[in-house]
Amino acid sequence: MVTQVGVNFKMNELEPNAMLKIRLTATPPDWAETGVSALRQMLLEILEKNPPIDDAPVDVVLHFGNYSETVNQQYGYGRLGFWFFRFGGQDLDAVRAARRAAAAGTAFETSLWARFPDGHCVCLYQSFGQLDLFAIGRSVARSLAKAAYFPERALLRYRSKGALVICIAEELAICLSDVACYLAELGAILRKAAHMLFKHKQWFVVVGRGQDLIPDPNKGEWILNPPADSFWADPFPIEKDGRVWILLEVLPFATQRGHLAAVELFADGSHGETQIIMMPESHLSYPFVFGWQGELYLLPEAGESREVTLWKCEQFPSRWTKAATLLTDVCFSDPTLIEHGGRWWLFLTIGEQEGICLQDELHLYYADSLFGRWTPHIENPIKSDARNSRPAGNMFYRDGVLYRPAQDCATGYGKATVLNRVDRLDTEGFSETPVARIDAGWRKGCLCTHTLSRSENYWAVDGMHLLPRWSLF
Repeated sequence: MVTQVGVNFKMNELEPNAMLKIRLTATPPDWAETGVSALRQMLLEILEKNPPIDDAPVDVVLHFGNYSETVNQQYGYGRLGFWFFRFGGQDLDAVRAARRAAAAGTAFETSLWARFPDGHCVCLYQSFGQLDLFAIGRSVARSLAKAAYFPERALLRYRSKGALVICIAEELAICLSDVACYLAELGAILRKAAHMLFKHKQWFVVVGRGQDLIPDPNKGEWILNPPADSFWADPFPIEKDGRVWILLEVLPFATQRGHLAAVELFADGSHGETQIIMMPESHLSYPFVFGWQGELYLLPEAGESREVTLWKCEQFPSRWTKAATLLTDVCFSDPTLIEHGGRWWLFLTIGEQEGICLQDELHLYYADSLFGRWTPHIENPIKSDARNSRPAGNMFYRDGVLYRPAQDCATGYGKATVLNRVDRLDTEGFSETPVARIDAGWRKGCLCTHTLSRSENYWAVDGMHLLPRWSLF
């Protein structure tokens, strides 16, 4: 987990709210243009003449690339240092670093660093992005799109705290030859091609009784296997009027458009037929359901609509009416609500804007009322880590401690479920610590597992396995 610490340097004498001068070492590469635009919107003075034509002091010398001693010597230091990027925890080209990470089966690290005249370096921002083992170029493009905003985030923190805010960077040690990396990439591409030709993915659901912090999916009493023409995922149990139901996403392979359904569970381990509860024209998933003040509410993922919409139950399970629109014009996934400390908190990942991956960055909003005006958290994104950012089910308390399930998407979507203990949740900060996980290996042939949700007496998880493609026919 990254810990942020405020540190005052002797060179850090400029008032945080004063006009800042940023010296670019070169014309920004394509991936950095959005970041430079964001800096301009902060009303910063951007100096782009190459090389510098005078010795006027600047606050930051910004190099959109990995560290170069030659460039550093040519441009010198600003009051806040010489800023540069690292990829894969090293001074490597981004593509080469990504290939090493892929071969090692890890997330792709990108970070922003500051170097000072005494040779001391500090990390200003670190992020871990999703890495598609068979699509290195796409993974790099997404991570660079995100990295373009690191200077803006570091300077916003500087202005907010009155000092540079550094983080304790996670150290990485990936020592693989280029040949090994290329062979690993080729193997991943071939495996992906074979899966596409001969297999298809199918998600299924397992439900059990109990309130273990981390349930054992092998001890589930209900196994919900969908028909061959669809998958079932994102399960949420609900106990209502003495009956037990699972709300889930149903995705027919023919349409590739998900809708929401309810399945009743019976005491003998069997279950009923799916009953459609919501089926609009756009894709739906993640039927986050919760009770409040005697009413039942639903907050599904509806990313195509770009609206985070809350629904109220009028007649369970099939009739819901729109109660409120919480956010608009946002590309999001898996919105999750919790009432905590006298406020409502909304967690969701936001991405795909300017190419940022949807799995990487967790955003937080808060409001005094469930229907009230939602305020973005001052530290958004509160987390930039594909290993445990994207929500994976409802949050819950145990012995007074708040826990948040999240997905591990570091090397592929929904590879595992991570349980985080929330250490801080207020309007000024957020922090959490991973304490447990459910890996996909809990069942033979299972490749992914990305939901852990609960009701008062039941839990539900999902899993993904591969079936022969001819089973579709």
